[in-house]
Amino acid sequence: MHHARHALIVPLALAAAATLPLQARAQDDLRQFAIPAGPLSGALNRFGREAGIMLSFSTQATQGLQSPGVSGVHTAASGLAALLKGTGLAATRQASGAYVVAAAAPDDSAVALPMVQVTAQAQGATTENTGSYTGRATTIGKMEQSLRETPQSVSVITRQFMDDRNLVSLDEVMAQATGATRSQRNFGSHTFTVRGFAMNAYLKDGVPGSEYDDTSTMPTDMAIYDRVEILRGAAGLIVGAGDPSGVVNLVRKRPRAEAHADLNLSAASWSNYRAEIDAGKPLNEAGTLRGRVVAAYQDKHTFQDVTHAREGLLYGVLEADLGRDTTLTLGGRRQENKIHGYTVFGLPRYSDGNALDVARSTSLAQDWNLHDVNGSNLFAELEHRFGGGWKARAAANYNKGAFSQQVAITRGMVDPLTLSGPLLYSLYFRDIEVESKGVDASLTGSVQALGGTHEVMAGFNWSKQYQRTRDTSVDSALPVNIFNVNHQAVARPARPDWGVDAWSNDQRYGVYASARLELARPLHLLLGGRVSWMDYQETDAIGGGKLADNRENHQFTPYAGLIYDLNPQWSLYASYADTFQVQSGYRSANGAPLKPAIGANYEAGLKGELYEGRLNLSAAVFQIRKDDLAVLDEQSLGMCPTSLASTDCYRNGSTLRSKGVELEASGEVAPGWQLMAGYTFVTSRDDAGASISSETPRHLFKASTSYRLSGALQALTLGAGVQAQSHYAFPAPDDGSVTMGEGGRAVWDLNGSYRINSKWTAQLNVNNLFDKRYYSMLGSLRRGNYFGEPRSVSLMLRAAL
Repeated sequence: MHHARHALIVPLALAAAATLPLQARAQDDLRQFAIPAGPLSGALNRFGREAGIMLSFSTQATQGLQSPGVSGVHTAASGLAALLKGTGLAATRQASGAYVVAAAAPDDSAVALPMVQVTAQAQGATTENTGSYTGRATTIGKMEQSLRETPQSVSVITRQFMDDRNLVSLDEVMAQATGATRSQRNFGSHTFTVRGFAMNAYLKDGVPGSEYDDTSTMPTDMAIYDRVEILRGAAGLIVGAGDPSGVVNLVRKRPRAEAHADLNLSAASWSNYRAEIDAGKPLNEAGTLRGRVVAAYQDKHTFQDVTHAREGLLYGVLEADLGRDTTLTLGGRRQENKIHGYTVFGLPRYSDGNALDVARSTSLAQDWNLHDVNGSNLFAELEHRFGGGWKARAAANYNKGAFSQQVAITRGMVDPLTLSGPLLYSLYFRDIEVESKGVDASLTGSVQALGGTHEVMAGFNWSKQYQRTRDTSVDSALPVNIFNVNHQAVARPARPDWGVDAWSNDQRYGVYASARLELARPLHLLLGGRVSWMDYQETDAIGGGKLADNRENHQFTPYAGLIYDLNPQWSLYASYADTFQVQSGYRSANGAPLKPAIGANYEAGLKGELYEGRLNLSAAVFQIRKDDLAVLDEQSLGMCPTSLASTDCYRNGSTLRSKGVELEASGEVAPGWQLMAGYTFVTSRDDAGASISSETPRHLFKASTSYRLSGALQALTLGAGVQAQSHYAFPAPDDGSVTMGEGGRAVWDLNGSYRINSKWTAQLNVNNLFDKRYYSMLGSLRRGNYFGEPRSVSLMLRAAL
């Protein structure tokens, strides 16, 4: 039986305009093209975008064919003829103005090929409705390019992968990402660690600025996103300041050119119920105005006692073609999350470092604990296509959020003999208000010079975040029986006056540029850089004093990469990138602010793009150094009274290091078989030789796969996944003589779906199939230890109405 891709026509709506009159005008326009020789499908993809036409072809017809490329000034018809020269294929213009590529011999059936109109942007990088576990391209570096063309490790978590695994929050998505491990922070929130460093840079459609850290205070709902692009290693060209861990870009769903309405209903273990609806259509007859709305609501308990959460989401987006080459996008999102019985700081451990012998449902929360958070987002984007591959884009984000927390906090290590020790020591109140803005503008294009085609990009971005944090507490010293927790041990007290009221402003901006130079036909040099400015101020609203004053001006972060194409499918690469961390709040003995710490990423590897981009493979070795970190100057204790960070003086001196290997495979391994798999080996150390990331195991393997059966069982798709890691251990932060650790483990998942008819599909997911008991995060002896989720089952019905 032929694979489905051989029977289907892949519609490439590579038009910059959606109306038929504009399509017709595009046929006769002269445009400058500079498309190099290469795989035919990729060349057609790019030509359609640059020509502003709609193009349809069968992947069976183009499979294995090479295009000679096209350069110079052409109409759509003459450009296609040049692009198809020697391939045995020809482009036939339809009455609608679109083109169909088929065998050169006349064939009336070509006219009958099914055509689905979607935007050019959608085909190039969008993963929705592709059925794939890999991305054809990424936009994280501003220039749309394939994974093989990116000389750093990059992953794309696609819409199909998220749907198959039933991943509804960014937290769940990141837990599946190659090389990412969860780590603990204060007040129950957490972050992810990559290559030994915290992942703290998140973008929305390439624009900085959000209400909260995206995997912590209010985990981002994934119903509105098409894909998640994750670049590992230093990303100074994109974000400037930060750790050399990488950057995450969340790409929103956009309106489709065809009408659709999709409904998802699910029920899962612990009374976890969720509903989603996603609908859109053209809003005028010409199709130049398109809209889409996504709404979701979730009501769930968890495996932890007394915890009950409700979450609501509403998203809307409009897309308008202002002309043949100009598109305006406007949208907004509102998300609310309220958790009763919210648990803070997890569980303690025995004082000897061993894990507690308690049920995984054990929670130390009082039933009145409350975590109430909401966030609103408005965004806009204007894109203009000049022709010849040149494009200008300006985008803006505005975010506002409010956060309120009322929690009883328990901590204290457990004596293994008396089984006592934990105390309910504080009744804590915290409110946060956040407002952030972000802008990004860029120009991308290609030029021909010195016998090669060179892609260039330049841009500017700016973000500003205001935050007000207020907290207070009521002291307590109530013993807690960890083996029989009383969730009503203390009544919720009235909130006292705020003890802390701090205001902060964080402003960052920078200019950046990069170029992809074709030195010779198989060799490409990538050069880039960013100049950044940063200003962080924090003020005590109660006492009136300044709490922090960190500034950095015109900090330069370079970027360089080299790609050698072994053939059209395989490339070798090497790259250097860095980022910086502001430390100007510290003062040296001479009174000067400390220089920033520099995190540099050195990487080399091999990448493959097989089956015309349907399968991506990569292997990389990397080394990271974070130099010039602040260390205490023991010769100048107490001699820096003007320093806001400490009255002691500091100096640049400490270095953090990590190195390792990464392997990843994503996409279609064989007809009907999708795979997403990644392996990471990493070691890290500080100046004393200790690991810089206690939560990061040396070996980490993640894999998910699905297979669509054929013949009489073609309605059935089966899938499985595993997360496996080696053991890790570290000295307890609160008692260095005691070792804490977690043994190696493998956690298995299963999923399957059955297509009931053309509209309805049923899906079953089983997580932690063998009910493995383990800790997903370790903190200290006193607190911060979290059980991994026990076995859970979810049933979903999906409908395309």
